[in-house]
Amino acid sequence: MKIAAICCTYKRPAQLAEAIESFLRQDYPADQREMIVLDDAGQYAPDALDAAPGVRLISLSDRFRTLGEKRNASAALVSADVDAYCVWDDDDVYLPWHISAAAAALADADYTIPTLIYTDRRTRLERKVNQYLFHGAWAFRRQVFEQVSGYPFIQSGQDQGLLRRFKAANLRRADPIQYDARPSYVYRWHTAHSRHISAMGPNGYEKLGADGAERVHCLVPEWQIDWVQLAKVTGEAA
Repeated sequence: MKIAAICCTYKRPAQLAEAIESFLRQDYPADQREMIVLDDAGQYAPDALDAAPGVRLISLSDRFRTLGEKRNASAALVSADVDAYCVWDDDDVYLPWHISAAAAALADADYTIPTLIYTDRRTRLERKVNQYLFHGAWAFRRQVFEQVSGYPFIQSGQDQGLLRRFKAANLRRADPIQYDARPSYVYRWHTAHSRHISAMGPNGYEKLGADGAERVHCLVPEWQIDWVQLAKVTGEAA
């Protein structure tokens, strides 16, 4: 099964560098995965990313009207032989077994939502039980995504809109935690120089767009800390 990590980014180069490094560290076979990064702030030079095998960075100067439309566009940019998608949020971290666990779950289902994730508490990770939230941790088959016509063309709630379409189509859900008990997704809220639209009040999408974007000529994938070790410590303490 070939899987594409689809990443929508906007004015978060430091966080994006960690998200790309997360992809590069995946233990899933390199020839069976790829990553699409879609930026619509026109922030990145054409050759800004040159040391990331399997990753394509597309930087557009015209902004999408809604995040739903942007997510659909990122999915449309994957290779023709891709079988499934992993959502890859630009300011979160994915541990090396994330795609492998998603692929194992998708072998028996149409989409996956993990029941256990990590949240970043600055100096430690915390396990958190999940039901239908944390869209950055989801994965789904390309066929069913196209079957339900993708995301609705809305800004806030496009993830839940997609879930409603999955449920209406009676699609099968699986839990990656049942295939690998280790949480693989780290949700981050307290990231430096990064603002969350959900915390910006009404018209947050428009407010964020009003800020300028510094031109990035060189984006170097890297982790600022050892996330695997942090997860290991959390697991030992559980």
